[in-house]
Amino acid sequence: MTIFDFLFIALFFCALGALVAAAVFALSGRRARALSVLRRLAMCAAVYLAIVYLSAAFAKQTVLRVGEPQCDDDWCLAVDAVDRTPQASTVRYRVTLRIFSRALRVAQRENGASDVYLADSRGERYDPIPQGSEIPLNTLLQAGESVTTTRLFELPAGAGNVELIVGRHGLPNGVCLIIGECEVFHGPPAVRLE
Repeated sequence: MTIFDFLFIALFFCALGALVAAAVFALSGRRARALSVLRRLAMCAAVYLAIVYLSAAFAKQTVLRVGEPQCDDDWCLAVDAVDRTPQASTVRYRVTLRIFSRALRVAQRENGASDVYLADSRGERYDPIPQGSEIPLNTLLQAGESVTTTRLFELPAGAGNVELIVGRHGLPNGVCLIIGECEVFHGPPAVRLE
């Protein structure tokens, strides 16, 4: 967790407190005071969201190299190897992934990661070819545990600047709540394969 995660949690509980206070004021007949609390809460929320989106506007996409880990808290994923096999009109990529935990005491999994996909310079998305033996990204890892799996992709021969991206589900695109974790103005973190 980053300092911005803690800031978001603290502000969330402050907002809940403000809503409870506004409800108490409204129920006790002090509606003007309740509206004042709600106005201040709305202004604070607007300022916070402006900071979130401004920081996103000035941020750059994180581009990693093969071997560099991409971590979310203590859950990490790294591309260990890439085998590129040209064929007649396509190129096959066999990507070896290492999923590991940096946790010291607890078992965990990353439920926000759906799977990986490849993207090229034209913005085309290429999902992995199902093989049936892939270890899912959200596999439960014990503290310090590491597992290796592969994903197979087939791209057109002309695809350039190929990058691997971790697909995530969660908030809809464009919705940002935590400073430094918004990808609305640039792409998600990617691993350059070429």
